[in-house]
Amino acid sequence: MNAVLNTDASIWKLLDLNDGRMEKISKPRQLRDHCPPILFIHGVEFHGPEEAMKDLVAPMLQHLGIENLKNRSIYLLTWNSLIVPREISSSFFAANRSKQIIQGLTELMKCRRYMNDVEKRAKEAAQYLQPFILEWNSYGSAGPIVITHSMGSLVWAEALRLVLESSSMLIRPGIWWSLQPALQRGSLTEAGEYRMVSKLYTGHESARAMIWYSRMDFILSSLYLLSKRTLALGQFGCPQKSLPQRDVTSIVGEAHGMSHITRIRGDFFRRAGQLIAAEAANLGII
Repeated sequence: MNAVLNTDASIWKLLDLNDGRMEKISKPRQLRDHCPPILFIHGVEFHGPEEAMKDLVAPMLQHLGIENLKNRSIYLLTWNSLIVPREISSSFFAANRSKQIIQGLTELMKCRRYMNDVEKRAKEAAQYLQPFILEWNSYGSAGPIVITHSMGSLVWAEALRLVLESSSMLIRPGIWWSLQPALQRGSLTEAGEYRMVSKLYTGHESARAMIWYSRMDFILSSLYLLSKRTLALGQFGCPQKSLPQRDVTSIVGEAHGMSHITRIRGDFFRRAGQLIAAEAANLGII
């Protein structure tokens, strides 16, 4: 099985909250909004804006309430986050259980290489996002409201790190809501790779942040742990409590976004629906 190599990062603006129509944003100056916009950044196993809109953005907007968002522009950063090519994963799920076990065990031995490759593409997506962040900060009074899931949190953290290292501009971070981030557990601590990003969200009056983590998250406790050989921020939270965080284990259980084992309780959004609206109100999103 060959790893996917191209990033294909792009930003899309949602034109209609009801039917999901989008247009591609090609230049940073197209992002000039009077009200801080919402930016979604998805995690792994998406390829193209339609998939991310259907499985992440649309259900999230449903729980936030479309009526609450009429005055906000909504954007989606999409990037090629497939761990393996889609045709390979499709054939895996179409196979019988015995073949799935054999193929799964075979590919599990390669998971570290696959994870390194998808992280590389996440950081390339962060490079693509960097000039758009600079545009938001040069034009708007506050940064965007950013909702990230899984490895989408790595994209945003890396993009902010690049901006902080390359620009003397005063960064206005806005709001960051990170859902079960696929980041190393200590990445936001004083000794972590993204310590300055953490300081950014604790050193400004207008900045707010929230991390959701679940100790039962089966993706972070299996694929991520085996690949990175370290604990994930989205499974156990930050040990130094550098940013506000919430243990949602009892609510979402083993669900990791759109992935879940126990189908009776439904997916992530069905489990966390009521809390999503309450958290959004607490953060000032709605």
